Amino acid sequence: MARGLGSRDFLSSFHGLRKLLDLSALLYLHKETFSDAFFARPITITLVYSNTFYHATGPSFLPPTPTTPLTLPNPRAITSAAPDCPIIQKRQVHLQCSGKVVCTATSTVRITSPEFAHLFLEEKYAIGQMFSHMGKVPAFELLSVGLGPAPSSASAEKTSVTPTPGMAPAGEQQLWRRYKLVVRDFECEILEVFPARQMFVGAERWLDNLGSPSECVTSEVAGQGKETYLLSVGTARPQTFGLIFVLGLGFLLMLAFEVSMFLTGRSLLCYI
Repeated sequence: MARGLGSRDFLSSFHGLRKLLDLSALLYLHKETFSDAFFARPITITLVYSNTFYHATGPSFLPPTPTTPLTLPNPRAITSAAPDCPIIQKRQVHLQCSGKVVCTATSTVRITSPEFAHLFLEEKYAIGQMFSHMGKVPAFELLSVGLGPAPSSASAEKTSVTPTPGMAPAGEQQLWRRYKLVVRDFECEILEVFPARQMFVGAERWLDNLGSPSECVTSEVAGQGKETYLLSVGTARPQTFGLIFVLGLGFLLMLAFEVSMFLTGRSLLCYI
């Protein structure tokens, strides 16, 4: 059952918005281990799966989506990348802290030029580093955000958090967003799933399984049962559209700041 967000849910989500954006920005780092300022503990990026496909034949009579698995090295496949002969990579990673998965990111990357294919697949540049290296600022499109189980997506193999040891209990509400980053010849659709809103209010308590702050677990949330909160950009009601606006505005402000830092040569984030 889907329904809109009430004022209490909106304020609770807004409370953790900046921290959500800070944490999700770390997804673009190429390092496997780094220290997160929010949790003040090391975070490890673990690859769940990564599948790359290309068109083994020429551009004639090609299906809409490549189906031949790509294994490297394969110079011919890299140089054949083109708008009518794309390379598609589907991957999922876990950000883990103190044995718990704090974010699951599922992405679909579409590459249509040899240059981008070489950097991303052979040189192993991270998504954000691609934009920095090419000197391009990606167009950002927020597709949807919500509370509860993440929705299905035609462009992702797995869209909900994969059950793994250390994952938050299923009863805790997930917070998720799905968006696109696009430049010419390189397009990414990313679904980020955070296992619980409580992690943004009581970070260390949540990590150490000490329970969440009382203000974070209200009777309203406890009584929702199996209800799912779902926000679609195209169908959101007026009273729920505020969350989409705040999430989108927050990201755009962060992006604008990083662009200014990039232009002045004082970039802070990895992907700028």
